[in-house]
Amino acid sequence: MIVRFVRDSIRRSTRRKALIVAAIALGTSVATAMLGVMLSIGDKINLELRSAGANIVVTSRAAELSGGVGGVTAAASGAANYIQEDMIPKIKTIFWALNITGYAPSLLAHDGPTTVQGVQFSGMRTVNPSWQVTQGNWPADAAEECMAGAGIARRYGWSAGKKITIFGQPCRIAGILSSGDEADDRVLMPLVRLQELIHKPGLVDRIDVAALTKPEDDFARKDPKNMTSKELERWNCTNYVTSIAHQIEEAIPGTDARPVRRVADSEGKVLNKISGLMTLITLAALLSAGLTVWSLTATTMMERRGEIAIMQAIGGARWLVATLLGSEIALIGLAGGIIGALAGIGLARIVGQSVFHDAIQIPWILPLLIVLAAMLVSLAGAAQPLRRALRLEPAVILREGV
Repeated sequence: MIVRFVRDSIRRSTRRKALIVAAIALGTSVATAMLGVMLSIGDKINLELRSAGANIVVTSRAAELSGGVGGVTAAASGAANYIQEDMIPKIKTIFWALNITGYAPSLLAHDGPTTVQGVQFSGMRTVNPSWQVTQGNWPADAAEECMAGAGIARRYGWSAGKKITIFGQPCRIAGILSSGDEADDRVLMPLVRLQELIHKPGLVDRIDVAALTKPEDDFARKDPKNMTSKELERWNCTNYVTSIAHQIEEAIPGTDARPVRRVADSEGKVLNKISGLMTLITLAALLSAGLTVWSLTATTMMERRGEIAIMQAIGGARWLVATLLGSEIALIGLAGGIIGALAGIGLARIVGQSVFHDAIQIPWILPLLIVLAAMLVSLAGAAQPLRRALRLEPAVILREGV
């Protein structure tokens, strides 16, 4: 009987029910798209912000540290101030190794007034994708070439192709680099060659690390020394920039890994603001759908109050009548939720391609939750009109119809 009643009821007032389905579909499509993007946005924003440079800097624990982004320098006296180059691959052995998108070891030296930095150009380009070559091109790591920062090149009138002397040895400038940081005032050359020139084979004084991290919260900022074993396990198993830095220190003894706060904090602030905006849009869309259901259902209940009164008059309990009408509304919400979830998946992919130039991967559980939410929103929107209709006295309603 319930199935027959619901089927026959849905077939009536099809225009109004179509409007309810459309409202639910619109609200759930926006909710699916926003939540889908929000769930996938963390890594994508992290990848976008990797152009800001490394978010972890590793130096020898004995080194002298100062500054923020690009301002971490190592003192150049004593072997304790250096890191053994053969220890660097251990960075990829930590628990969060897959989150390490790149690392770049380097060595700093001074040839008179000229600051020279030995780098692995392949790693440096990965860690600093925003660096641009304004003249010439990037040299190979094994080439006897170098790069001049835009600032020092302008100061000395250097250009690509010019030969200069570094530590008494000739070096051809392959390109002019524009980095926007202290590298603009340096000469960059292959790490191996600088190690030979200053007699520091196999040593580096700095490692720039780029890692995909989760924005820090209050728990992330706790001192691991004061954590319980369970808290420490949870902290290490979360890709906070501080926990990754701590694991790097454990992998390479004698080092000090410090988050670059300007980069790390920017990730958290941007992600929190965008996530908050998307959550607000999602709630607004679902609330709008609920209000539409309430408005249309209130009209429907007023028109059907005679039918409801007859069902109650012939012995139908209020819970049974509520079940019949609620089932009808839930099925309408189900239809709108399915349509909206499918449309939302497509909308999320459009947003991903237009904003991040990459497809958004929607977790399979999200459409199911959205369909369930659509049914709940429909029932919530219809609850007040339905409760009001059931409270009316059948005798009064039937007398009005006479």
